[in-house]
Amino acid sequence: MPKLSIGQQTEGWEKADQGEIKDVEIQIVKDRKIVLPVANRGFEKVPQRPYEPIQPAITYQPANLTFTTTDYKPTVRPLKLSQEEIAPLFGNYLSAGAGNYGSLFAEGAISTKRDRNKFLSAHLVNRSFGTGPVDGKNSASSAGQGEIFGKWMGSAVTVSGRAGADWMGMYFYGYQPATDIKRDYLRQSWNNYQLQIGLENTKPGDFNYKLTGSFGFLQDHFRTSESQSSIALVSAYRISDSRRVIIDGDLFFISRKDSMITNADRQLLRVKPAYQFEPLQGLRITAGANVAVQSDSYAGSKSFHLYPNLKVAYNLTTSLQVYGWATGDIDKVSLNDVRKENAWVDSNLPITNTNRSLEFKAGLQGKLGRQVSVHTGFSMAAIKNLYFYQTVRDNLNPGGVDAGILFDKFMLVYDHNTRRMNPFAEISVGAPSSFYFLLRADYFSYDTDILLDAWHRPTYRVSSQARYNLYDKIILEGGLVAQGGMKTFDPGSNTIKSLDAALDLSLKARYFFSKQVSAFVHGNNLLSNKYPLYQSYNSRGTQVLLGVSWSF
Repeated sequence: MPKLSIGQQTEGWEKADQGEIKDVEIQIVKDRKIVLPVANRGFEKVPQRPYEPIQPAITYQPANLTFTTTDYKPTVRPLKLSQEEIAPLFGNYLSAGAGNYGSLFAEGAISTKRDRNKFLSAHLVNRSFGTGPVDGKNSASSAGQGEIFGKWMGSAVTVSGRAGADWMGMYFYGYQPATDIKRDYLRQSWNNYQLQIGLENTKPGDFNYKLTGSFGFLQDHFRTSESQSSIALVSAYRISDSRRVIIDGDLFFISRKDSMITNADRQLLRVKPAYQFEPLQGLRITAGANVAVQSDSYAGSKSFHLYPNLKVAYNLTTSLQVYGWATGDIDKVSLNDVRKENAWVDSNLPITNTNRSLEFKAGLQGKLGRQVSVHTGFSMAAIKNLYFYQTVRDNLNPGGVDAGILFDKFMLVYDHNTRRMNPFAEISVGAPSSFYFLLRADYFSYDTDILLDAWHRPTYRVSSQARYNLYDKIILEGGLVAQGGMKTFDPGSNTIKSLDAALDLSLKARYFFSKQVSAFVHGNNLLSNKYPLYQSYNSRGTQVLLGVSWSF
């Protein structure tokens, strides 16, 4: 057995703080040996088996073998993938219908498809009524328009052109009750022809512009005509992400002829330079001036006008914005503008521009959630030379021919200084592709200077629209308009007369038999409220139109 002995001095260790170890002697003694016996390692080999020859003996006879094969020419065929079918576009369509009041409707449109460099289209629509609200055919009417449009998009410049016409036909049916009515003497029509060409940059850059030149010619059934040429520029130069210079402007040349007017030439030049910047995140300020030079002459008029143009917009959140304006301008007024509002105007109208000397506007607009949009605000304006429609009652048509009866027409009268206030509110819900609802309310207040009232201008207007798409199979649409507060000076009694309020409910439904064929029904003025459009000119009652459409 091994022994292990450790000898050491009997003295104790020194203190640790002296850092010294005493001498120590260690002895290891091993005096045992293990002996194992020798192992027996003998091996015996396995004896071989005796040789036995194979009977019979195997012999080998090698032979030369030859073989031939036919030529193999593999045919490599590339994998053909089936071409993905392009979804058809049904941008072209024809539509036709008929309804009560001897109504006929026709519309058609055609355009090019899937061309990145050019676009061509044509559109034509017409709606006629064989009878009307007063004495059948004596209040018939028709209206329509047609145009050809083209656009060519180059690498740097895009060129567009438009040629079109619109027409209106009606009768002066605002006459006093009579038996012998010469219908042809009460006929009126407006035909307007337009040409337009435009230039703009194809791709947005630091400098963006759009230059438009146009010419129009208007003619009525008698001797009134008007030509209008214009050039308009909309441009902006981006200095940085938060700063840019804006220069807009237009120039108008207007010439009118009538039985008592010969070559009444008018010119209007408007230039609107502005500087837009963002001093703070979410705050955008546009500061500039509106400069106008006109040739119109009337009481208190002048040729040169300078207005402020200050607009401020601030984003309260990413989807809600407040804004405020302080601006002014000369608003162009032409015979074409007037007849679009009121087709029963008299001849030889005194037409001059409107001087919007100062206007304040403020509001709040944005989105509440994903599908609710709101817009509310108010505007106040000081306006000079604002026009109104005053009733004129006599027996002469606009051509100066005696119609044999007394009937109402309308003449333009102007107020020197008018104060106008317009609070408004608007809300929309949904998306037009599925469900959409819009409601807007306006209130108008006019404080006139020399006129007794704001003739034929409403004091309130409420309108709503709704649209519902049911699985792209049925589309339902509806609208409601309520308007009132209009007054007129009645020439028969020489008193101020309030016109009845208007309430017009319309519904539309369209059913798709396929993606190309559909049928529709339109109902207008379903409450059959024959409200006055102007004094003595009531609207038609309930109107129903049935029709079909084909897209290709």
